[in-house]
Amino acid sequence: MSTFLIGAATAAHQVEGNNTHSDFWVQEHLKHSDFVEPSGQACDHYHRYEEDIRLLAGAGCNAYRFSIEWARIESEEGRFDEQALDHYRDVIDCCRENGVTPIVTLHHFSSPAWLISKGGWGKDYVVTAFARYARYVAEHIDRELPYICTINEANMGGQLQKIAADMMKAGKRKEGDVQVGQNSGLDMKAILLGMFEQGRAFHTSPFGVNTSSAATRAVPALRRGWTRRIWRACRNFPGIWRSIERRSPRWIWRNTSRTIGRTGSATRA
Repeated sequence: MSTFLIGAATAAHQVEGNNTHSDFWVQEHLKHSDFVEPSGQACDHYHRYEEDIRLLAGAGCNAYRFSIEWARIESEEGRFDEQALDHYRDVIDCCRENGVTPIVTLHHFSSPAWLISKGGWGKDYVVTAFARYARYVAEHIDRELPYICTINEANMGGQLQKIAADMMKAGKRKEGDVQVGQNSGLDMKAILLGMFEQGRAFHTSPFGVNTSSAATRAVPALRRGWTRRIWRACRNFPGIWRSIERRSPRWIWRNTSRTIGRTGSATRA
């Protein structure tokens, strides 16, 4: 194979389809999701990877960076799926058969839903959990891999958090700062209701949801004040939730702005 690599890259959740155990799958199916639409079957790369890799090689590429989906390998905490790992062995073999260098990414934004229920990427526990998963893959993949990327764009979490908080404080979009495949925009009502829905979906406080989703990166700026009181009320009295849903975006924005003004810049959860 050539020592100069030029190729294509994908993220498992973006292309494989039916990534049902991931945090993104949960978020996509919420009423006030910050995703435009559910990923569903996506482009069915999970089943059509052979065809896709042949097309990639035919286009003149000699490298393919793809991610192993953590939520498939460890859909339940501490239980690893050997059959799921077999699939990625097949992808690596297919790359070799087509003269393509496989480059594996261990984490490309999406995480197991159970990890988020335990506090996600804002808790020290994630170090232990990710190390356990990475060790399992490294020890059991049983394929020669010249390159392994641990975490894709590890700086993006902090960057999105800062941008989201700045956008909310300024009341305007900051076009060009970052491009994300989500639709949070400045709909404050949707963002806040989405926060509460995520808390219920992941069986945790909305202020403890730490995923790679752009909207959740604004959560630290709203950690105190009326949003926390609303969460407590919604958790105990479903009727209040329905009342909050009927509130106008202007009301949401006014109260959120006051809260951000008191708390200042966002910090990592």
